[in-house]
Amino acid sequence: MRTGHIFNIMVGSPSDVIDIARKSIEVINLWNVHHSEDKGIVLVPHHWSSSSYPSLKVNSAQGVINSQLVDKCDALVAIFGSKFGTPTKNHPSGTAEEIAEVRKAGKEVMIFFSKQIDLDIAGMEQVSKLQEYKNTIEGLYETFQDLSDFEKKFSQKLNLFVQNEFQPLVAENVSNSKGEKTVLFSEEEIEIIQQWCNSSIDYCSQVAFIGGHHMFRFGPVQIETENPKETAKFIEFIKRLEAAGFIEFQKFDNRGKPRYSLTLEAYERFRED
Repeated sequence: MRTGHIFNIMVGSPSDVIDIARKSIEVINLWNVHHSEDKGIVLVPHHWSSSSYPSLKVNSAQGVINSQLVDKCDALVAIFGSKFGTPTKNHPSGTAEEIAEVRKAGKEVMIFFSKQIDLDIAGMEQVSKLQEYKNTIEGLYETFQDLSDFEKKFSQKLNLFVQNEFQPLVAENVSNSKGEKTVLFSEEEIEIIQQWCNSSIDYCSQVAFIGGHHMFRFGPVQIETENPKETAKFIEFIKRLEAAGFIEFQKFDNRGKPRYSLTLEAYERFRED
């Protein structure tokens, strides 16, 4: 049985793009329909209109949103239309505060700006503040023309985002043929095993160099470590490979290091032909 990993995505926006915010939630939910089972990832969208509740614990509405949503999210999608938003105690707008808090926590933010500005909805002051804020952003943001254009672009960016930010955090569960234990492997490690099993080289070995560096060889994949922590990481990887039944001890080489070879179970699990 595969373990699902849950990631909370907050959608933040001023009030004039509530339709775009709702569309982003639809796109996130659709991603789950198409990819959750395969990726072992579930994205849970949150917006203040649906995921917050009345509270007097914090003395401001934005403070409540921060404590209930911002602090608990794994990423933020911020969307701006014509308005910049209402100032808060410490920031020029609520959405700007959400962006600042998420970035301060070391989490990722995706920002989208509408190309269409409606002065009748926002007024010159709001439009000017939005432009000033846009000019201060350090990094990459995306623009969109309308609702349809946003849906298309956000779908594409969401796929890339999950692939680069969330998937590396998810370890794959692998149990041995007897079902005795479950061993965790990262996507990077699974890729190493797959390359190894699909090559003509069946052994795993390691070489220690002067200065503490090690060279690990997993079939055709060679990895040189730069420090003791990296070395310990790959030694532990070898232990998990053995625990999962994917390798077996072969012999000690002339340097006294253990040498392992792939098992039939590994080939049956990971070889493509």
